[in-house]
Amino acid sequence: MKKGFTLIELMIVIAIIAIIAAIAIPGLLAAQRASNERNASASLKTLTTAEADFRSNDRDGNRINDFWTVDVFALYGLIPLTGGATAPSGDVTVATNIIKLIEPSIAGADMDSDHGEYDNITFGASVVTGSPKAGYIYQKFEFQDDGGGPTPLENDTDGAGVLYGDCHDRNRFAFMAAPESLSAGKLLFIVNADNTIWKYNLPAGYVVTYTVMSGVTDGSSSILGTGSPLLDDALTFPASPGSIGFSKMD
Repeated sequence: MKKGFTLIELMIVIAIIAIIAAIAIPGLLAAQRASNERNASASLKTLTTAEADFRSNDRDGNRINDFWTVDVFALYGLIPLTGGATAPSGDVTVATNIIKLIEPSIAGADMDSDHGEYDNITFGASVVTGSPKAGYIYQKFEFQDDGGGPTPLENDTDGAGVLYGDCHDRNRFAFMAAPESLSAGKLLFIVNADNTIWKYNLPAGYVVTYTVMSGVTDGSSSILGTGSPLLDDALTFPASPGSIGFSKMD
């Protein structure tokens, strides 16, 4: 006659399972964070490639070789001016001629989109649904410190009241990739037109609040924390990232 487990044997089995889980789960979480961080770094590289394409090929059709700087989303969802048009085409929910220079998943993870500045694409399920990409969200910088203090990255390069507003810069751009929580990633990444990706180890007090884009509602965010030079001024790309605790990606 077969016997079942005794209480002591069952307790031993449960203890062994608990020990294995205690060893394995932190490793799995760390591996997932590392994967998210690699994905975020690669996505910033995608953004730099998209900007180079945008500028050299005049993807928005304003007849000026400039970078797009007002948000991330438009590098996927902007409808270009074509056929000599002198004004954006207006909001639409479905479009076949959006520029698609980045993956929709990156566009949907824009944490500071500014739809009102270019007013020609509606954020909807037919375009892209707003959500973090592999635990990370993306944001443009509004300013860059070139050594003499912050200067705007959002400029009107095609003339006041003509075509687009303050959406471009002729020579500069800058982006950030931030984890939605420290469980998703422990590194903050930044990049600008120099095409060097910098990383920063986030402090324990890091918190980000992300409102996703939906319909005609822009994505928005706020970042809080202590110990990071960018958390108090998340919109200015620093003149010397290395001097404030950033290190270059290998």
